[in-house]
Amino acid sequence: MAAVSVRGAGSGASSGAARGRLGAGLVTVPEVPRPDPRTAVLEHPEVPERKRFCSRTDCGAPVGRTRGDQPGTTEGFCGKCGHPYSFVPKLRPGDMVHGQYEVAGCLAHGGLGWIYLATDHAVSGRWVVLKGLLDTGDEEALAVAMSERRFLAEIEHANIVRIYNFVEHLDRATGSLDGYIVMEYVGGKSLKELANDRRTPQGRRDPLPVEQACAYGIEALEALGHLHRRGYLYCDFKVDNAIQQHDRLRLIDMGAVRRMDDHHSPVYGTIGYQAPEIAALGPSVSSDLYTVARTLAVLTFDFQGYTNVFADSLPDPDHIEVFRSYESFYRLLVRATDPDRARRFASAEEMAEQLTGVLREVVALQSGEPRPALSPLFGPELRVVDTELMAAAEGDSSLLGARGRWARGGAGGAGRRAPHSRPAAAWHCAPGCRRRRPGPAGASGGSGRSARRAAGRAAGRRARRTAGRPALGAGRVPGGPAACAACPSGDGDGAGRSGRWRRSRRRSPPGSGPPRGAAATSPAPGARTGGWCGTAAWCR
Repeated sequence: MAAVSVRGAGSGASSGAARGRLGAGLVTVPEVPRPDPRTAVLEHPEVPERKRFCSRTDCGAPVGRTRGDQPGTTEGFCGKCGHPYSFVPKLRPGDMVHGQYEVAGCLAHGGLGWIYLATDHAVSGRWVVLKGLLDTGDEEALAVAMSERRFLAEIEHANIVRIYNFVEHLDRATGSLDGYIVMEYVGGKSLKELANDRRTPQGRRDPLPVEQACAYGIEALEALGHLHRRGYLYCDFKVDNAIQQHDRLRLIDMGAVRRMDDHHSPVYGTIGYQAPEIAALGPSVSSDLYTVARTLAVLTFDFQGYTNVFADSLPDPDHIEVFRSYESFYRLLVRATDPDRARRFASAEEMAEQLTGVLREVVALQSGEPRPALSPLFGPELRVVDTELMAAAEGDSSLLGARGRWARGGAGGAGRRAPHSRPAAAWHCAPGCRRRRPGPAGASGGSGRSARRAAGRAAGRRARRTAGRPALGAGRVPGGPAACAACPSGDGDGAGRSGRWRRSRRRSPPGSGPPRGAAATSPAPGARTGGWCGTAAWCR
């Protein structure tokens, strides 16, 4: 097989946009042409003895094995439970099934039955696949096949084989009525064949490049994610059940697919790929992702003992070259195969995103050029609001969290503290005043009744605390305002007996008051009786 080529920086694309093509837009995987379907037919179809087991889920004992000089039989009864078994193909070349499908021969055998190549005479002689049952009269296998026909015919995805029909055929030799599923024919090579075709000069299997295996994993996760969104679980992903056709990976064996809410049907899987919690907790989304990670491990290094010694674990990373070279790839497999399924990836989309990130890192290390991508969580700024968070303050500004500077008053105001650096503070007259000081030209505004009452109560409390102190008149506060001109207790010049100005807690809008040190102005004739006073505060 040709080596996997790394694409240039100009051909890179975001993971989401390139996800539909094998290689995620980062690597070019050699295409596998579709061969002539007739060349895929087996000349002598038979099931190897090492793969002959009783089909009952509660038994699974080896059957049809050689004993001494006596070869194993392909038909008979299980020596443990007495269940009949048969590994002989029921259809022969030239047989007509359902009066529509002409059998060309056997393609392969799977966990649930033989797979036949046939032509559909009702649809322009197109090539189709007939999947039969492994054992004649097996009611459990028949129920699985009928279930597969019932809901898988509605699934359509570019990476999943299509189900066309379900038919029955009378076996003249046994008189039994056998069921067959009619599927789309997918020509190409399975991942198992692609891996076995790579050999070292010494004859040992040469693992696939890690970037090529990652490309296959991303495609497989696309298909599994589609099934999960529809409420189905694949349950049996492995190197035998995925075929590369041209530049696309296809899932071909749908016999183990089940609904997520199905807790009664038998669960099918393969030792070495199946998650360890299946027997106790049943299949789940995380168990499907577990099978993908195990498949990636089988493809990328010589995984000896993955069906026994390392059936539920990974070998020491110090002894595996691909793990030493690409730590992120090892960490991804560790998370996806964690014994606690709650710590694995939550969805196929999440694992695919992480696997794409691993692929980008692998390609970057090999090519020496970074392969960045847009984050799925963070995006670029849509617009720039300003270069500063707040506008620059004009004039003097107070110290954040500190009291302003205070200056001592002049004659008549000795001992009184007055604001010196806060021109925007609000000042109020004595509680008896209900009029508001006229403000500068163009200044207007008002406060609610509740705010005025609260300010009056606060002024009264302060007046009682300062009773007996000298009155604060005009000119005694540097930069301060004069007494209220409308106050009956004042004379307009700040000489009233109780016309004291009180500092309010309420702050005025920034920039609305006069500069520090500005003299207070008397109201002009006809001026409004309500507004901001000379210190940018409501006066009353």
